[in-house]
Amino acid sequence: MGFTQMSSDPPRAFIELRLVLEPQDVVTVRGGVLQLDCEARSDQGVPLISWKKDGVLLSAVVDDRRQQLSNGSLLVQNVVHSRHHRPDEGSYQCLATLEGVGAVISRTARVIVSGPLVISRPDLGSDCD
Repeated sequence: MGFTQMSSDPPRAFIELRLVLEPQDVVTVRGGVLQLDCEARSDQGVPLISWKKDGVLLSAVVDDRRQQLSNGSLLVQNVVHSRHHRPDEGSYQCLATLEGVGAVISRTARVIVSGPLVISRPDLGSDCD
């Protein structure tokens, strides 16, 4: 007659890990400042926030223009945009990770960069009589 040993470990309780603030779509201007917000909460510790751009994980320090703030938000200073070089434009997501539990990923926020507003007006020379 065989016996099956049952685990004496109590069943694992549900662990809360959720995003309470997700990044939103933004239209910003070349040379300006871009801030994408992200905040996560858990009942089992402080989640680690990281960022993805166009599906690729951004390292904690990408360059001197980008920094992650202590609250998890991503700050980009002196936004870059030219005809052939658009490193700041794209799709961004934040990722909240809790070691030993897992991760949640935010909605995709679209960042569009426009050039500075230029107003031109016709030359009102002295041709008028």
